[in-house]
Amino acid sequence: MSGGDDTTSTKDTNLAYRLQASILTNSPECVLERLHIHLLEHDVDSHLSSGSLVVELAAVSGILRLIDGGIEVDVFAADLETLYFVKVWLEDALADEPAARTARIEWSKSCLQRHLPPSFCVLTVDSTTDIAPRLRRIRFRTADTRSFDTLDDIHLRILFNFQEIAERHGSSESQQQVPSSDIKPIWRAYTVRFVDPANHTIAVDFVMHDDEGPGSSWARRAARGDVVGAAGPSGGGFNDAQWYLLAGDETALPAISRILESLDETKTATVIIEVGTSADTISFTSRAAVDTKWLYRDASEASCRPGLAQAIAHVDIPHISLKRFAWVACEAKAAKAIRATLRDRGFAKEEQSVAAYWHTM
Repeated sequence: MSGGDDTTSTKDTNLAYRLQASILTNSPECVLERLHIHLLEHDVDSHLSSGSLVVELAAVSGILRLIDGGIEVDVFAADLETLYFVKVWLEDALADEPAARTARIEWSKSCLQRHLPPSFCVLTVDSTTDIAPRLRRIRFRTADTRSFDTLDDIHLRILFNFQEIAERHGSSESQQQVPSSDIKPIWRAYTVRFVDPANHTIAVDFVMHDDEGPGSSWARRAARGDVVGAAGPSGGGFNDAQWYLLAGDETALPAISRILESLDETKTATVIIEVGTSADTISFTSRAAVDTKWLYRDASEASCRPGLAQAIAHVDIPHISLKRFAWVACEAKAAKAIRATLRDRGFAKEEQSVAAYWHTM
């Protein structure tokens, strides 16, 4: 890695903050390809060609290049928050890919100085409620709910092992610099289901997955007074439209519920949700005209259990003269199929947001 001055750039960019690193691996071509796939699964535009992976977004501009013995990383970001989570993404992406688990990252010195994002806050569990057999709502108390009360960014990131990290180092919520340690921060993204400023609380709905990840495992045991770290809001919202296609599995329910609640009577929406059984359905509230179809994975009737992509392929879509937008979140393989289906149905890139919220093992 060249390890140049963070205030200089190898390319023209207006983005102020720089991240540099080297990924050392015996299979750099395979790792670079898997990182590209990881970006596409999360609906991030990127281009892989001639040994270089390029990302050009409003808040992030970067290139990952093949070098002898690994991959050189050079990324610019609009702010420290974005830069921090680019670093988290790269670490998590390498940890998630079998071909990349033997890879080792060498960070530039400046990347090792901040161990919490600028927006970091502490959330304290206020109450837990099971709103469906596999959906648990947790209300959190926090010092300031105002930043989460927006539709521009409807997600947040939760640091599930913050209590363990804090106990190890005796740190408090006011400290932005937590000493590095052998404890890897465990961040996951969730939807802010609603904000209650009067009571200083926000709500997050957790899906109780069968193969428990860190989020569902923590939520299953959560009790009043437990704490987690948080950052955000982040992750974007949804485009303005006259007609919406909102689809996904259980993990999409919180975001779809919040989107529907925000729509007024001039909007229409088609909602398609895949869940295990009819017991997993929930009620939606909206001023818009909403047509909802539930798909049941465990149903005996074939008509009730087509995959999401198949169901979307048969949706009645309004004429292109009507402003439309498709928002979808589900498992990674299903998300890939749905992107192809939406392209076949004539949806432009700016008319859709399809995210992989989770992966099958």
